[in-house]
Amino acid sequence: MPNASRMSRKWLAAILTILAVAVGSALLWQKCRDASSPERHLASQPPSATHYGRYVNARFAFSVPYPDKLLQMGEESDNGDGVRFASPDRHTEMAAWGSNNALEETLQSRFRDELREKSASGKPRKVTFKTIKNNWFVISGTEGDRIFYRKTYFSDDQFIVVDLRYPAAQRTTWDPLVSHIAAGIRVRLTADAKDAS
Repeated sequence: MPNASRMSRKWLAAILTILAVAVGSALLWQKCRDASSPERHLASQPPSATHYGRYVNARFAFSVPYPDKLLQMGEESDNGDGVRFASPDRHTEMAAWGSNNALEETLQSRFRDELREKSASGKPRKVTFKTIKNNWFVISGTEGDRIFYRKTYFSDDQFIVVDLRYPAAQRTTWDPLVSHIAAGIRVRLTADAKDAS
């Protein structure tokens, strides 16, 4: 029976190899699936010590959380369309605003226009993530040594935009905060546009 024992070992080795390949493939698939989520480059949980305030815009009926110890809210614009925030060192900025759809754009046309948008700073702009859903889209990437993240909603023929920019060197601090901010945006949605998350 030495041949049967040798055959059994060969089959066992073959089965173990197949299992190892299957487990490795499953782990790789999970990693790739996680990398395709809308906020894939953002950590999923904010630091527990972070306290958030909430900016509420009465004119366009939206609200946005912000880390009130890390971002200082400026004065709301005279026409009430939005507000700017800045970190004490001015390296991180956030803006939140609404606008009427005066040019009769669609969400898709605004998305295409923003993908082609040039960097205001003149530094190279690289989009590293983009996604569009029923009533919102996200565009994110880098402009030189800074990260930008913009989430735009389309509701009741109005655009609501939250735009964040921060140094790539500070991403371990800001990525989880941006994730929390993006998840906490609230807009008044029409009955046919309920996919807000």
